[in-house]
Amino acid sequence: MNLFDAFITLAQTATTPAPADASSALGWWVVGLLMLAAIMVALELFVPSGGLISVVAGLCAIAAVVLAFRISMTTGALALGLVVVLTPTILWLAIKVFPSTPVGRHIILTEGSTEEDMQRRLHERHAEAEAISSLIGAQGKALTGLRPGGTIRLDGEDIEAFAETGIIPAGTKVVITSVSGRQIRVMPADEAGDFTSPA
Repeated sequence: MNLFDAFITLAQTATTPAPADASSALGWWVVGLLMLAAIMVALELFVPSGGLISVVAGLCAIAAVVLAFRISMTTGALALGLVVVLTPTILWLAIKVFPSTPVGRHIILTEGSTEEDMQRRLHERHAEAEAISSLIGAQGKALTGLRPGGTIRLDGEDIEAFAETGIIPAGTKVVITSVSGRQIRVMPADEAGDFTSPA
């Protein structure tokens, strides 16, 4: 049996009417699968799945149409028409609603995101990174034990920091040795010696 024969067999099976007692159960399956497809499309707006949820929703809609044709040609035509009409409507609504969802706001630039706004944000991030990097070599005091994470006080400000090696007890004078992103690493001042900021 080749692929074409398998497709013909599937089409004949799908269009063969179901027995009268099975039609009622199939009707509920059709309604349930169509509702599941609609719910999954709505879920896709809020859960980033890379389109996987939408593919499953499409498969549910196709299965509903096939089952509807098993009930009768009229029911199948109605289900097919419903899917054909609702699919573009749901896609249009998704395009309108998606930018206002948390995922959409994170991915899509809003109207207020002009080139100047993006440049300003980039400049702010760069200035913040430079300010954090300038902390290398600064001295502070461990407010909590660093095991390896804890809190240090630097120029009257409490900052989260991590011990370079081992555990640093509370009250120990510390020196900032490195900054990676927002993670500040310190070591005890008496072990740091002549630690200087790298050029």
